[in-house]
Amino acid sequence: HPEVYIIFLPGAGIVTTLIPVFCQRPLVGYRWVVLGVVTTGFISFGLWVHHMFTVGIPQLAQAFFSAASMLVAVPTGVQIFAWLATLWLGRPVYKVPMLWLVGFLLVFVAGGLTGVMLALVPFDWQVHDT
Repeated sequence: HPEVYIIFLPGAGIVTTLIPVFCQRPLVGYRWVVLGVVTTGFISFGLWVHHMFTVGIPQLAQAFFSAASMLVAVPTGVQIFAWLATLWLGRPVYKVPMLWLVGFLLVFVAGGLTGVMLALVPFDWQVHDT
């Protein structure tokens, strides 16, 4: 499952590069964004088991991988807040690429919220394969 997060990294790099261009200011918290991207890469290696919650893995393993699945939201949240702060503090020019970036942010946040919900084992049991 790390491939899902590894595939996301170039997209995060593109967003991190384009938002400052269209906001006419440097990215807020650039070092934190870089740290968040690296941390996401490392945490992603412990996330694949959340697809196995319904097959009967031990409770300790469920707790560990549930925590890892929720923990990945922290560095991702740092990236999102840095992007939003750059939008807030800059003077955004809403040309077509910037509108695509705003759409990406909305879809990414919605998808991320569902990922955090699925990190909860009882909820995952109820909705897995539905």
